[in-house]
Amino acid sequence: MMALQFYKNYLPVQTLDDVAQNFRKTLVPTNRSSEFFVDWKKIRENVDSIKTELALWDSLINSKSIKSDYAKLIADYPEVLKTMPILLAIREVEFPVITDFFSPDEAIKTYNFSRKKGDTLTKEEVEEFTAFAEKSGVLPLFSNVRNFHDYVMGVEVGMDTNARKNRSGDAMELAIKPLVEKLSKSMKFDFLFQRTFGHAQEKYGVSAPTELVNRKSDFIIHKGGKLVNIEVNYYSGSGSKPEEIVDSYINRRNELISKKWAFIWITDGDVWNTSHNQLKKGFDKLDYLLNLDFIKKGMLEGALREVLK
Repeated sequence: MMALQFYKNYLPVQTLDDVAQNFRKTLVPTNRSSEFFVDWKKIRENVDSIKTELALWDSLINSKSIKSDYAKLIADYPEVLKTMPILLAIREVEFPVITDFFSPDEAIKTYNFSRKKGDTLTKEEVEEFTAFAEKSGVLPLFSNVRNFHDYVMGVEVGMDTNARKNRSGDAMELAIKPLVEKLSKSMKFDFLFQRTFGHAQEKYGVSAPTELVNRKSDFIIHKGGKLVNIEVNYYSGSGSKPEEIVDSYINRRNELISKKWAFIWITDGDVWNTSHNQLKKGFDKLDYLLNLDFIKKGMLEGALREVLK
């Protein structure tokens, strides 16, 4: 079997079962790099984009008449209101709030903090925004915060932790991308990163499976009319269903083969420690199934050389 021979070139194995066992023994315990934990660049950009408004808030720190001073500030500089939500760790600038749940007339009020320089607030709006600031606990901040730049920096760090789930999904792709870039230079191929199969059709004048045209690929490799789809992911044990995962990539491979594309699947994570049968099925039905250790042994380069020759 051609797949087995490929693995024999890199591993001391005799059967695909041996390959699966070697795969499981070399799984990595995490896909987190040092950059995973906090996206400092994004946070600095977010804070810097509102530094003028934050300086205006600073002018109220330690105010002796914070309620009236707050009302005067937003009346004079309505644009400062767009930063009110971030003081409450909210991204949206417009959102509904329960004012009186038992009132049949006005149980829900929608606040829109999207204001720009030159806007004018009515007296009623100033009163409403000031009342919201008081009830939401923002006004006491002006007696406890030294400066709003540092405060919002801390808020952004806290909110950024919610984005870690997405970064975890992206971490494997970002880990593999530098290697793909390096190989593209030495092997003289072009590649697309996180683009749809439809985009590849238009760019390279090729045909992709109809079912995949609108689907995004992690990597699409192109050289001399030959195409390769590389999918990359990491699965921890929580919430992952190995049988569905493997079957979906077998289907992906078969769809691509029908259009003369090649397919390489790179995956890692401890879910595969308890999924021997599914893993063996993957090695039996897929041409190239790799983990990070296999890539370190040169298998990604070897697979690409085979399919692009």
